[in-house]
Amino acid sequence: MTEEHHTEHEHTDETREQPSQLTLINLSMVGGLGITMMIIAATIGVIGGATLDEQSTNLIGLAVVAGLLLLIVAIGFWAGLVRPFEEFDDINVPAEADPHH
Repeated sequence: MTEEHHTEHEHTDETREQPSQLTLINLSMVGGLGITMMIIAATIGVIGGATLDEQSTNLIGLAVVAGLLLLIVAIGFWAGLVRPFEEFDDINVPAEADPHH
């Protein structure tokens, strides 16, 4: 009887189509690339220090900004595809109609 109850419950819920795993993995790789670019650029800037010329410091700054933009784009596309802000769990409402204690 519990199997039938779960089956009915699954069919009555409104299911929203989620993006594919490959899409989410690609977005995470783009965001990770952005973070990696920022870390490498900051590391080069720290190691080079005051000995870097103006052109090198501009290039390091552009790498940090490009990494930040990649991270923002990846987070934006993820939020647009997954839409985590549409469903919130209410802590006062039990997940099941008849909770088991």
